[in-house]
Amino acid sequence: MPLLKLLHFTALIAWCGTLLYLPALIAASCRTAYSVERPGHPGLNRTIFTLVATPAALLAIGSGTALFLRDGTFGIWLVAKLTAVAVMVICHALCGLLILQCERQPRPALTIACAALGSLTFAMMAATLWLVLAKPF
Repeated sequence: MPLLKLLHFTALIAWCGTLLYLPALIAASCRTAYSVERPGHPGLNRTIFTLVATPAALLAIGSGTALFLRDGTFGIWLVAKLTAVAVMVICHALCGLLILQCERQPRPALTIACAALGSLTFAMMAATLWLVLAKPF
């Protein structure tokens, strides 16, 4: 089914894009919330997380599972890929925790955590893409 693959790719692009964008957005909003000026859209972090990133993640994981079950492919590369995706899910949850932390008590020190989270997320996306395209194992 090409439509299932299209759904999977579209959801992945949306999810990965928001996972790369959210740490920068959270860091920026924590810096401005700490200063005298308040950001123009204080709920933007939560809105993007709940209305874009989370539904896209659920669609990507659900359609990926359906593709795996339909094709019946299995290999060590798939286990490694699913491990990388699991780390991306953890990064997704950590974005939510950083949003809550920034809403409760904004601190400029959260920018370091956001940078580390963004780097880890990018590394897992690169590893997932390499595992899918190269199928090294």
